[in-house]
Amino acid sequence: MREFRILALAAVCGCVVGCAGQTFAPDSAPEYVVIRDFSPVYRLGPMQGRGPDATLKAGDRVKVSRREMGYSLVTTEETGQTGYIANEDIAPAPPRPPRPPEQQDSPGNSRSRASSPRYQGEQVNDSPLPESAPLPELDLNVGMEDIVPAESVPSATPSAPPKFRY
Repeated sequence: MREFRILALAAVCGCVVGCAGQTFAPDSAPEYVVIRDFSPVYRLGPMQGRGPDATLKAGDRVKVSRREMGYSLVTTEETGQTGYIANEDIAPAPPRPPRPPEQQDSPGNSRSRASSPRYQGEQVNDSPLPESAPLPELDLNVGMEDIVPAESVPSATPSAPPKFRY
């Protein structure tokens, strides 16, 4: 019986160690992308006493700090907030495209925004607005003669009750 207890304890310890999550350093955390719209993010974990604290859109990039069974601790790229998101809602992010080298404006560089072919010639905003006819003056003074007398307005009560057929 004692051997059975030791074997059962070893099996439980093996399962606990096997179910442990992966933890990543902040500088080497893998990037993931959210694949479902309105994916809930929980600040304290999925079992917190209230609903999700935020939602993420499809295409948002996150860094995974810790990957566990079912949920991962992530940090959003845009705001830097951390929270737990379901593993089904994220996928490994594709590599970022290389950035083109930035051109620095120097005195020898004669190409500027004003000399670009896109900005040559007359633009739509350069033409003046057409002259419009002046608007008539509004008379907002309402006198008693402009108000309809009450006896000419039909009443809301019917004169005779409707006849129903049974």
